[in-house]
Amino acid sequence: MVDVFDEVEEELRRERYQAALSRYGPWVAGVAAAIVLGAAGYQFWDWNSSRTSAEASDQYMAAAEALASGNLATADAGFANLAESGPRGYASLSLLRRGEIALQQNNSEEAARFFSAAAERSPEPLTRQLATYKATLAQFDVLSYDDVRVRLSPLTEGDAPFGALARELIAAAAVRAERWDEARGAYELLSVSLDAPPGVSRRAAEALTLIAQNAPAAVAEDAAQAASEASGDIMGEAPAETPAEAPADEPAQAGDPDAPLQQEDGL
Repeated sequence: MVDVFDEVEEELRRERYQAALSRYGPWVAGVAAAIVLGAAGYQFWDWNSSRTSAEASDQYMAAAEALASGNLATADAGFANLAESGPRGYASLSLLRRGEIALQQNNSEEAARFFSAAAERSPEPLTRQLATYKATLAQFDVLSYDDVRVRLSPLTEGDAPFGALARELIAAAAVRAERWDEARGAYELLSVSLDAPPGVSRRAAEALTLIAQNAPAAVAEDAAQAASEASGDIMGEAPAETPAEAPADEPAQAGDPDAPLQQEDGL
């Protein structure tokens, strides 16, 4: 009797399983297929990304060599191709190099356009900040003090790597606009800042002397005192520099093998 009940129960289980398989089987099979296809797709994407990055690296180096040899047309064409179709990292670096080529051709407006595009496209914050600085510098002659300050103020926050250079350019715009007190304050801060490159501190002291010679008396007096103190600190802390020994405090050029910009996400 027990065997009969067992057989009936087994038959019911089989029927329920067949019904469930009929109802959900296609969906389960679809999920399994999607998982398999997804894994295969990821493998292909990973392989293709590696190949694309390697090809982009070769193209970038070829364009950089053409630029180093003075073949601007070939270099610009190579960088243009990468900027259009390369991975984001190489594309943003290529836009920076196109901007540098435009500057060599005395086309600051075109250079600023390329630098701004690099700032928008780069996945790397360091490159975005450098590109923003370069775009502002390229357009400096046509930008107002407020334009320069708005563009570069984000670069001065915290321990931003281009903070000192950004503050220096804002101060220069203040001098040009004869906003003497703001310029004096900015240069005075730069002249004693511990995180400012030596070249920036030296130029800040020189700018304070210029302000002392041209600003109204009240500002000029403070600027002269700050310039004297800054010059004394510089002379007391560092030996005199020859041109060959002058510190390189300008931003690293994109494409320099020693520059940190080469470490790009998505390269």
